Amino acid sequence: MVDLSQIDKNQRALIKNISAQHGLKKRLQSLGLNVGQEVQVVETSLQKNTIKIALGFSSVALRLDEAKAVEVELAS
Repeated sequence: MVDLSQIDKNQRALIKNISAQHGLKKRLQSLGLNVGQEVQVVETSLQKNTIKIALGFSSVALRLDEAKAVEVELAS
């Protein structure tokens, strides 16, 4: 398994685990990042310190450290 920060642009993945402290985990879940949710990396900043992902009809920008807390499995 890899974390969300390691996914390339336009790749899809399934969220398998969110390994963050309680506060951050709740905030990510309120944004729609839940176990079993499919996400797609839409864009990354030049230094890859911000990652924009699509979840359903929404998109969310995450900092690198937040993306590292989301464990994913590449969708086939």
